[in-house]
Amino acid sequence: MSNQKEKATHKAVRLAIVRIEKGRPNTVSHKRKMSVAAVAEEAGVSRALIHRDCPELLERIKGGVNKDIRQQRDAKQTELNKYKDRNRELRSEVAELKAMLAKVQSQNATLIRKNMALSNARADNNNVTQLIYS
Repeated sequence: MSNQKEKATHKAVRLAIVRIEKGRPNTVSHKRKMSVAAVAEEAGVSRALIHRDCPELLERIKGGVNKDIRQQRDAKQTELNKYKDRNRELRSEVAELKAMLAKVQSQNATLIRKNMALSNARADNNNVTQLIYS
């Protein structure tokens, strides 16, 4: 008789887990997360009974709890890796633009010096006539 009762409670706990996983529990709210307390309430047994008599179902309950957390963690990790890749691309682009800026600044300084030298040469030479284009 004890064996049949154990099987009945084991089956009740198992069915409670399935109902909660499917999102169609009878007793507890469908928004409630998978936990030992929720399964015990749904099955109509105590939490201690689940801990004591159903260790394999306890692992399933804990696995269901961790499944949501794992999915969230994996989604965040994927998003983080995407942002890290984008950050790496942007940093290399910034380095490339800084190199281009340094080159343009160098060319600009050279042109300014040449312009000043030509202006000084023109000021020294009175034979040069400036043409104005309209």
